[in-house]
Amino acid sequence: MKEVRVAFIGTGVISKQHMERYSKLPNVKVVAGCDLDKTRVEAWCQEWGVEHAYTDYREMLKREDIDAVDVCLHNNLHAPMAIEVMKAGKHCYCEKPMAGSYADARAMYEASKEFGKELSIHLDFMFFPQSRVARKMIEAGELGHVYHARSVGYRRKMRPGLDIPPPAFSTDFIRQKSAQHGALYDMGVYRISQMLYILGVPELERVSGSVYQEVPINPALPGANMMEVEEMGVGFAKYKDGLTLDIIETWAINMDDLGTSFVAGSQGGLRFTQDHGPSGSQPGLKFIGERDYKTFETNLEVANNAFFGQFADPTERFYTDDQAHWIAYLSGEMPERYDTAWLALQTMKVSEGIFLSSKLGREVTADEIESLSESSAFPL
Repeated sequence: MKEVRVAFIGTGVISKQHMERYSKLPNVKVVAGCDLDKTRVEAWCQEWGVEHAYTDYREMLKREDIDAVDVCLHNNLHAPMAIEVMKAGKHCYCEKPMAGSYADARAMYEASKEFGKELSIHLDFMFFPQSRVARKMIEAGELGHVYHARSVGYRRKMRPGLDIPPPAFSTDFIRQKSAQHGALYDMGVYRISQMLYILGVPELERVSGSVYQEVPINPALPGANMMEVEEMGVGFAKYKDGLTLDIIETWAINMDDLGTSFVAGSQGGLRFTQDHGPSGSQPGLKFIGERDYKTFETNLEVANNAFFGQFADPTERFYTDDQAHWIAYLSGEMPERYDTAWLALQTMKVSEGIFLSSKLGREVTADEIESLSESSAFPL
């Protein structure tokens, strides 16, 4: 089993979450970290036992002992940095969303092909047991004809960098220069990509949508005058063969409950729930159907089944965590992997469609999204 040697670019809040996962994997070693803030990167390296600290990513990328680089920067830096990483001959694992725009995400995807390097995007929700069970059920025809799905993300009032002020979250989350967009990119990307994965990554035809910034901001908050992105985005997407998907993602809304995501089929539906599993509350799944014209509901116990399934099939662990999946592939433990970059690109397309539709005040086609999308990348 090959040891995968990883370096980090960006040592802020999200890098710590990535490091916690790497620290539990037997076949990966983080050998270097890079950040413009010298004090921060040195403290990060000391905390995690990483030997080499850099403030210039170009110098770090010259190292020949690095197999892959984990990019933990803000959205508009994802594309330029990921492309530099792959150009330097390293595989790239990048934090979500894929980029600040569809155009930049497409450039990343094309760069991975041009330079022959693996590109993976952090899409955590598709690795939930509920996602894999739902996809298998749809593929097996257990839902009948699947015709509609809903992606729902709800926060009563939790705008990062604003309602959750620094140092917990930087105000970069709410500034267009760094983040480009808000709720749809911060958390919506998880749920939209999850739904597209479950549905077999269908082909997009058209999108309509709107984005909002309406909930009053407390002027006493440190970021009160910095909010430049949407706190809520809603959309309606039409896919090939009549499949539709409606989307709502919010950081802040004066409402108590928006329900949960679901998939509707002619013979049954799937409701996304929270179950009590071996590690506490975990994403669950309920099947809702009918037999002989009588309705019934079944809790599929996906969290419990996945936990105990690992004892029967040790490779199950490669499919319950995206970083474990990525490292298992690079180390040679697993011959194939999910193409998270392609899935992330399709997620970017429907998200960009919502923003374009809101801006133009009309529905937009998939072709228009591709042609009208512009780079928002921040120069290195």
